[in-house]
Amino acid sequence: MARRASRRALLLLVAGAGVGLSVHLAGAWVHSAGQAGGHSSGDLRRGGRVVLRSAARGCAATSAAASRAGCPERGAPSEGTGSVSRSALVAAAALAAAVLVAVGRPVAVAAKELDIYFGVGNFFHLQHELVIKEASALLRRGVDITAVAGYAGGAAPPSGTFERICYSKFPGGSDHRELGQAEVVRVTLPDDRLAEFTKAFLDEVPKRKPFENSDEFRPVIGLRGGMTSKAFGAIQQACEGRAQFVEGLGEDKDTLGAKPSDVTNPTVYVYDLKAFPFRPAEVRNQFKSPLPEFYDNDYLELNDKLKAVGLITSTGCP
Repeated sequence: MARRASRRALLLLVAGAGVGLSVHLAGAWVHSAGQAGGHSSGDLRRGGRVVLRSAARGCAATSAAASRAGCPERGAPSEGTGSVSRSALVAAAALAAAVLVAVGRPVAVAAKELDIYFGVGNFFHLQHELVIKEASALLRRGVDITAVAGYAGGAAPPSGTFERICYSKFPGGSDHRELGQAEVVRVTLPDDRLAEFTKAFLDEVPKRKPFENSDEFRPVIGLRGGMTSKAFGAIQQACEGRAQFVEGLGEDKDTLGAKPSDVTNPTVYVYDLKAFPFRPAEVRNQFKSPLPEFYDNDYLELNDKLKAVGLITSTGCP
C-alpha cells in the first residue's frame, strides 16, 4: 500500500513538472514566434494599422527554400537568445501528456479546423477585413493567411465552359452573376474561433454599400453540412438575434435593403459546402483595393506571396 502511494505521488510530481515545463516552453515559443513574425500579441498595429509582413523579408515562404536561405522555416521561431525550438516544445508537451494519461488525467485536444465562406457586398472589401481579423485574432502573417476571394451559392457552369466561373463573361467561362453566384471569401479557422469570426462578418452586413443591392452581393455563409452542421450551433449563438438564417437553395435573391425588417434583421443564406462549393476568383481579384478604398502595400503584396507558393493560382479566366 505504501509502495503504491509512493509511486502515485512520484507520478503526480513528474506530471506537475512536465506540465509546468511545457507551459513555460509554450509561453517562450509563442513569444519568440511572435518576434519571428515581427510582432507580439501586443504589437499588432503600427500607426493605427495591422502589420501583415514578417520581420524576415528576405526569407522564402517554403520550408525547403527557407532552409537553403538560412531563414527560419514557415511558422517556426527564430533562433537567438531566449528562443525555444518547436521540437523542444513538442517533446515537453508529449512528456506531460504521457504522464497525465498514466495517472488518469484528461489530455487537452487541439481545436479542429474547418473551411467556411462568408459573403456580403464586394469580395474585395470583405477579404481585406477577414485578413485583418486573421492577423489580429490568430496572429497569422504572410503565407499563413487563408482568406481567399471567390464565388459560391449559384448554379454550376454549363458544359463546354471547362467549369470556369469568371468575374466577367469570357469565352470558355461564365459570368458569376449569370449563374447566381455570390461573391464570397473562404477562410480556414479553428472551430473554437468560429463564433468570433461570425460576429466580425455580421458587423460587415449593415455596412454594405447602397449600390450593392444585387444578388451577387447577398449575405451568405457556407460550411460543410450547412444548417445541419454541428458547427452551425456556434454560428447561431454568435448571431444573438442580429440576423435570420435561411437555408440557401442556390441562385437566391438578395433581400438586404428590400424590406424594412432587413435593416435590423437581415436575411443570411446558409449553404452546404458540398452542394455549393467554393470556387476561387481570378488571381487579379485577390488582395485588391476596391475604389475608392486604398489598402496598404503589405496587404496588396499578399497576392504575390500566396501566388508564389501556389495558394492562389490561375483559374483560366482573365
